[in-house]
Amino acid sequence: MENTNDLIDFKLLFESAPGLYLVLDIDFNIIAASNNYLQATMVTREQIIGKNIFEAFPENPEDPHANGASNLSNSLNRVLKNKTHDAMAIQKYDIRRPTEQGGGYEERYWSPVNLPVLDAHKKIKYILHRVEDVTEYIKLKNTRSEQLKIMEELRTRAGEMEVEIYQRAQEIQVVNKQLQDANSHLALLDQMKTQFFANISHELRTPLMLILGPIDILLQDKALGPDHIKKMHLMKENALLLLMHVNDLLDIAKFDSDRLKINYYNVDFVLLIKKILSLFAADIEAKGLHISCSFPKQLSMQMDNEKIERVILNLLSNAIKFTSSHGTICLKLYKRKNHAEFSIEDDGPGIPAKFREVIFERFFQLEESMRHSTGTGLGLTIAKDFIELHQGTIKVHQAKLGGALFVMQIPLNAPTEHLVHSEQPIQRTIEVPRIVNKQHKIVTMQLNTEGNVNLPLILVVEDNLAMNEFLCELLSNDYRIACAQDGKEGLDKAIQLHPQIIISDIMMPKMNGIEMVHAIRQHSSLLSTPIMIVTAKADDELCVRMLQEGAQDYMIKPFSTKEFKARIANLILVKHAEDELERFVYLASHDLKSPLPAIDHLVSWIEEDVGNQLTPQSRKYLSFLRKRTYRMSNLLDGLLKYAQAGTIHSPVEKINFPDLVNTVAHEVEAANDFNICCEHCAFTVEAEKKPLHEVIYELVDNSVKHHHLQKGHIQVGVVEQNDYYEFFVADDGPGIELVYQDRIFQLFQTLQPRDIVESCGVGLSIAKKIIEAQGGSICVKSDKNQGSVFHFTWPKQMGGVV
Repeated sequence: MENTNDLIDFKLLFESAPGLYLVLDIDFNIIAASNNYLQATMVTREQIIGKNIFEAFPENPEDPHANGASNLSNSLNRVLKNKTHDAMAIQKYDIRRPTEQGGGYEERYWSPVNLPVLDAHKKIKYILHRVEDVTEYIKLKNTRSEQLKIMEELRTRAGEMEVEIYQRAQEIQVVNKQLQDANSHLALLDQMKTQFFANISHELRTPLMLILGPIDILLQDKALGPDHIKKMHLMKENALLLLMHVNDLLDIAKFDSDRLKINYYNVDFVLLIKKILSLFAADIEAKGLHISCSFPKQLSMQMDNEKIERVILNLLSNAIKFTSSHGTICLKLYKRKNHAEFSIEDDGPGIPAKFREVIFERFFQLEESMRHSTGTGLGLTIAKDFIELHQGTIKVHQAKLGGALFVMQIPLNAPTEHLVHSEQPIQRTIEVPRIVNKQHKIVTMQLNTEGNVNLPLILVVEDNLAMNEFLCELLSNDYRIACAQDGKEGLDKAIQLHPQIIISDIMMPKMNGIEMVHAIRQHSSLLSTPIMIVTAKADDELCVRMLQEGAQDYMIKPFSTKEFKARIANLILVKHAEDELERFVYLASHDLKSPLPAIDHLVSWIEEDVGNQLTPQSRKYLSFLRKRTYRMSNLLDGLLKYAQAGTIHSPVEKINFPDLVNTVAHEVEAANDFNICCEHCAFTVEAEKKPLHEVIYELVDNSVKHHHLQKGHIQVGVVEQNDYYEFFVADDGPGIELVYQDRIFQLFQTLQPRDIVESCGVGLSIAKKIIEAQGGSICVKSDKNQGSVFHFTWPKQMGGVV
């Protein structure tokens, strides 16, 4: 029996449907439209089929408030994401009139619904876009002046729309409920986070007390030697620093939970500032800072002295941190009408205008290059919170001295609803961690050149002066030590001293650890120098990136000193073994090659003297001996070349690249039968000529040797990028299968038997080693029987960033 579905013209049925329909694919291209839709939108089927819906129906450019297209796009994307229908609110989407009808746009209002059409695998295949033209309804509602007849005609449709509107209102109500639940859950999580900060801060204070207390007791022991006292002070300062960070977290938690209360006392503001200033006397003296103060003799105020004390401590410590040695800091206090104004300005790096608002947000820290220092990013947030608790303000401006100017204003008197305690506030003993420690002011672990010159030299690059000295002292008994306080100084000392190993932090001023490692690897003499990263950031992605940049190992602070020293020793042993192996290869190759010319001469003499008397078998053996001698000579030449590849250098000069390619073409054996050309690269390359010539030679020679035809085509070219050149050598040879493309750059790797191809398998290894010594990289793109293209990059200048 014939299938009746085959007799039904579904296309005709769809196009004749009474509603307004479009069928879209998942890229929102129109693939079908009903006749009523075409009529309502004043277009023909040929004008829109195959076009994107937003291309076929652009928004009215004269309507600045048009948002129909963006709303429709959001709805269609929700359908794709949720695989459910999406009912839209009434949209204003003007329709373009045909030219014959006067052109321009006609105001229209629509009620759209988008429905997914799923295939057998529950994947969206089409989107059915249905609309109702409600323009007349909207106009009637807005103007209320339409004829009764039109209202009667629309009444039925209005009732239907009311039902739809009710249904959509229900949907919106459900969505709003979901949003409320999500907000409640978010508030709960935020409350849990705040409680966690409060709990962990309390838990940390107890062990900190048990650290600081015994340290204070031990410091009173007169039997302690100077070295032990020095270490005790270092422990105390870092414990105080940790306590300060714990207090910051606790204050933030209290503020979030509205448990941060304010207690007003009668306080002499001038005396409070002078007291805080005295706490930094040692730091001010250590940096040689000039402090300018402008205060009245006395300024009695009502304030929470502990909180204002914390604010001034933070502002003053920041000013001292970011002001360079022998700089200037100005402190001013004025009594205004009903408030006090206190300001601190410095001649440090300042704060750019775009950051002067966000700098008070939690955990915000300026980029290292602007104001390099450590911290949690909570100090200024807490300062702002404390000032606002006093109903005051704090702002930052550009200082006349060139740095930052912080200005805080707080009322002279407490609000009437607050109790002012009549008794004097408790005078607490305040201890703050040293910003500049004289013991750590300059780390000068000088190189010991007498008696221990054979010890390996280690370069320590660490901006935390206490940590720098600790690492240097930890290693000084077994190694010679040099140190640097930032990445730029570390790079300069690495180039100057050529250490056996470099130990570096990541977060440093001037040049961070990532940039320093990358810059070090651009220098061929430092290409194999081991680098150990020590960082407080437990970030796996960051550590992987450091390894990719060229570091050999990393350790997360805090770490075991025994493990640290063991890893350093292992890295030095591996480096020493590699150096010895390379030296052995060079010497062994040189010594092994010495007898080969004599063997070749002996074979020639035998052939000349008694060649006629030899049997065919003997002559065959002599020929075999000569070939083996020649192959051995080539192999040893390759090994010698490889051992020296990383040290091939010449002055940077302007090179005519086509001339260089022509020179290589004449040097390569059997290249006369090949078409070696340099197309579209008739310009000058600025680079070291000798190593670049060697790389081009090895790549062209490799293409010629492994070509499966007597004649072939080899193209050499170069493309100039911003910081480097990208060279390529392309041939039409047999190609290289994917499985072998990484192996071909290893020593002695050949894809064809050596009795077929005269190759010792070191050419590509030599090219790779030279390129990497210059700071570049090489790769091959190839398919079997489709030829090969070798790409390699070459930095424009040594030390540049590729």
